[in-house]
Parts: sequence; C-alpha cells; structure tokens
Amino acid sequence: MLSGVGAVWGCVRVLYLWEPVTPLHSPKSVSFWRQRKQADLHLNRGDYTAAMASLKTCLSVLTRAMPTTSWDLLFSLSWNLIRYCLHHPTPLGWLVRQVGGKHKGEESKTSSRDAALVYHRLSQLQLTGKLPQRSGLWALSLSMSAVNLSESAQSKMAPAQQAQIYVTAATALRTVLGHHLSCLPGYLLSCAEGVASQSDSKPIPDCLHWLFTPLGRQFFLSCDWSVKSESREGVYTSQRDPADPIAQLHRCFCEKLLERAVHSLIQPHTDTEAGKPKNDSGEFSSALEFLQLLNSCTEESSSPPFPAPPNHTTMPVADPVSRWWALVLKAAAHWLQGDDVAVRSLLAEAERMPRALHTLDHPLPKAVLLLCKAVQMSLSPLKGEGAVACLSHCDRASSYLRTSISVPLSGNWLNKGVELLVCDLLLTLRPSLWQRGSSSNGEPGPAPSSQLAGFQQDLSSLRRLGQCYRQAQHKVFLHETTVRLMAGASPTRTHQLLEHSLRRRTNNPGYTTAEGDCVLGERERAHAILLACRHLPLPLLTPPGHRARLLAEAKRTLERVGDRRSLQDCQQILLRLSGGTTIAAS
Repeated sequence: MLSGVGAVWGCVRVLYLWEPVTPLHSPKSVSFWRQRKQADLHLNRGDYTAAMASLKTCLSVLTRAMPTTSWDLLFSLSWNLIRYCLHHPTPLGWLVRQVGGKHKGEESKTSSRDAALVYHRLSQLQLTGKLPQRSGLWALSLSMSAVNLSESAQSKMAPAQQAQIYVTAATALRTVLGHHLSCLPGYLLSCAEGVASQSDSKPIPDCLHWLFTPLGRQFFLSCDWSVKSESREGVYTSQRDPADPIAQLHRCFCEKLLERAVHSLIQPHTDTEAGKPKNDSGEFSSALEFLQLLNSCTEESSSPPFPAPPNHTTMPVADPVSRWWALVLKAAAHWLQGDDVAVRSLLAEAERMPRALHTLDHPLPKAVLLLCKAVQMSLSPLKGEGAVACLSHCDRASSYLRTSISVPLSGNWLNKGVELLVCDLLLTLRPSLWQRGSSSNGEPGPAPSSQLAGFQQDLSSLRRLGQCYRQAQHKVFLHETTVRLMAGASPTRTHQLLEHSLRRRTNNPGYTTAEGDCVLGERERAHAILLACRHLPLPLLTPPGHRARLLAEAKRTLERVGDRRSLQDCQQILLRLSGGTTIAAS
C-alpha cells in the first residue's frame, strides 16, 4: 500500500518537476516561433517533408522529441497512458492538482500549449499519410502527447483547439483498434464534446459538430473510413485540407450520406406503421432524409434535422460538390414521384454544375448533367426538334455512362450506385418519350431504330451493372419487356414474360428466388401491370375482369409509393376501361 502511494507520488513529482518550460521572449522562444512559422509556410505549399523537419526542430527547441525507435515508441505510449490516467481518476487528479499547482505558471501553460499544437500537427500528418509510412501506433503516441499537454495548458488552450486534439486522438485510436473496443475512441469523442460545450462565445465548426450527433458518432465508431486524401477523388465532395484528418472524416461522412441516399433510391422501401405511411414522401422518404442531413452538415440550416448539443453554435462548412449531388438526387426522387413542379425548380439549379466537377473531367458528372437537361426538356411539350434534342441529350448521357462503367473502381459502391441510378432513369425516360408520340389510333407505334438502339445500349449497361449490384437484377426484366413493346415484337411472347414475373410475387419483392429467377419490386410490378394493360391486346388479358383487378392492385401500389405520374396514367386507363365496359354492356 505504502509502496504504491510512493510510486504514484514519484510519478506526480516527475510529471511536473521535470516538465520543460520555455521562458517567454527568450532566444528559445524566438527560435521556436521562427521554425513554427516556417512549418506553416511549408504546409501551405504542400511540402510536408520540409514541414515535418521544421516541426521536429520546434520540438527540439522545446527540449522534446518524437519517438524514433520501437523502444522509444513503447516507452512514449506507456508514459502517456500513465500520465493521462494520473489526470483523470478523482483521488489521483486531486493529488496532481495539489502538487502541480505550485508549478503551473503562465510560462508553463504556454509551453505546454505550444508543444501540444506541434505534436497535434505531427499526428495529423502521420494519420493522413503525409509522413513516411509507419504503424498507427506512432500517430497514437503523438496524439496522446498532444492530449496530455493540452490538458496541462488549461486556460491557454482554446476549447475548439482542444476539441480537435481529442477528436484527432480518437481517430488515431480508432485506426489502431479497428472495430474492437469502440468504447475507448467513443470516450475521447465524449471528452471532445464536453470541451466544445464549454465555449459559449466562439462557434464550433460543422466539421466537429456532426461528430457530436448520434448518426455522426455511429459513423465514426462503426463504419469503415480512411482519412488519407489519396484514397479517393473529388467526384462527390469538395476538396478538403489533405493534411487534416477531421476534414477528411467530414468528407467521408458526406459520401456515406450520399451512398445511403442513392441506395434508398435504387431499392426503396415503404416504411409503414399500423398501415399508415411514414410521411408524405412515400417510398423515397429515407433518401430525402439523408439528403436533408447532408445539406445540414455542409451549410448552416435554419431548422436542422437533429438538435444541436447544449451551448453549441455552428459555423457553416461549404461543400458545393456534395450539395450539387444532393440537389440532383432530390430532383430524381421527385421526378420518380411525378412532382414536376419541384423537379423544374431543382433542375434549374442543378444545371449550374460546380466548377470543380467541370475541371475534374470525370464522365459520370457529365452524364448526370446531360440527363438533367433531358429530363428538364421532357417536362415541356416536345415536338420536332425539341424531341430530337431531348433524345440527343439521352444518347450523350448514355455514352458518358458507358465510359464511366468501363473504369474499374473496386469497392466503390457509391460510384456503382450512381451509375445504376442514372442507367435506370435513362431507361425510364426513353419509354416515356416514345409513349408521347401517338399514331393515328392514339397509341404509339414501333419506335424508330435510333431510339431502340439507344435503349438497347442502356439495357446492356444495366445488365453489366447487375453483375456486381444485385439491386439491378429486378430492374432488368421490366426494361427487357419494355423494349419488346417499343419494337412491336410478338405480344403473345411479351405477355408470357409478364405473366411469368407477375405470378412469382413473393413476400420479399426486389430479390431473387431460390431458383435464381428475378422477382419484381412493388414499383416495378405496378409499372409492368401498366405496360400490359396499356399496350397488350385485350384478348390476352383473360379471364374477364382480370385487367381491372390488376389495375386496381397497381393503383393501390402507386398510391402507397407516391408515384403521382404513373398513378394518373393508371386512373386514365381505368376510366377508358370502365367506359368501354359500359358501351359493351349497352
């Protein structure tokens, strides 16, 4: 017992009596700030090797050093862990304050702050891969040194800076532990939130604020991410500081929200409770919620979807690229629901693509931009040159899409999801343009060869995407049936294909059966019924009343998913059917 108390007392004495202190305005202090400003210049120029050399010189001026060998690393980690534990348990913390209070003058606090910021910057460079490759333990050692020194600095350390130091340490710990012992980095996140809550005057930037929300915390502790800026290109988010792991984390979070929104558009679900819809957004409510969260994380919102923690104020963080993608995805959701008024407003803004995407020269944003122009044109009456221009936009978008699909990107599900969504939207837009061209009897005739060729190319792209994205498989069948109708193929065979799919409805639509056959989702099934009832000859839809029952089922489905445009088409077919039945009966 006495030996344990003596050991703790000795550690506390060493902790404070041997802590190096640099006097203010001394030659050492002048040399430190000269090297520190030089390091900042190197960082601004992107010369990270020179910046590391200047920062190491800063540490040597402060009579400190980085661990160089494995033994140095082991002793550094052990000592930082002991020092951190001495600060926090209540009895030991009281003892530290009693002994340390005699030695914590202004100069000591300032020296601790300066050293903490240097260690913090070095840990940032190590985490983002700007320093020679070493294990994550090196970054953890530097981060823990920064944490301990920032706590010793007390009032000299700004709350926002200390919160960033805690988050960087949590990032280093999460990198080392992976998905194990997530409570430890979670504890450091809580420390960062507690420090940030103490600041009432200075706002906390959104790049920290999102981490203190339940969804941000879940992403940090549970999802896979990388803070190395070289691991991705700026297709979906604006460029951040490549040497700041917190900025790279924020970028990863924005991409994750986009990925979830795209997945919700590709494979929507109608969330119902007690038979009542979740809200008026229909099956795309989840996608719109993710997009709203993304907008709130990239720019200040008057009514954020999640409440700010107590005593928190936020500072907007602009990301025009991710906001543009959110705008496009929101327009896609409204277009699939038939809300043409909202689509016109959104697409008018989406046509102003950010300059960063123009300079990136990636085919996928170009395909999306051309698709937006085609959809915008399709909302107006199309005759002659207007229809030709709209189809031309579709063909150019399809060409860029095929180029994007041919680029190998292993594991990039966001990229594949956007490609699948663009392909599906093109395959939805082309038949709608064909159906608007009526023949003498009011029904569209066979599509021209140019339209069929464009549709077949998009269908081939969809089949290719279906090899790596299961959600594409249940869409292929519907579009294969559509191209038969557009080509004027044998209605008997087309009817057999439709019947085969409609009869294989299961309790889990949108997936494949044990035999490997494709089963349509709710929306696709309703659209298949509309295709059959609109374009197939009436004698094929037997027995009597079968057509009306199918249309009634499609009407209920379209009401549930919120597809206004298709619902209006279904109602018109029902009206024509009821009118024809009345005439036949009379």
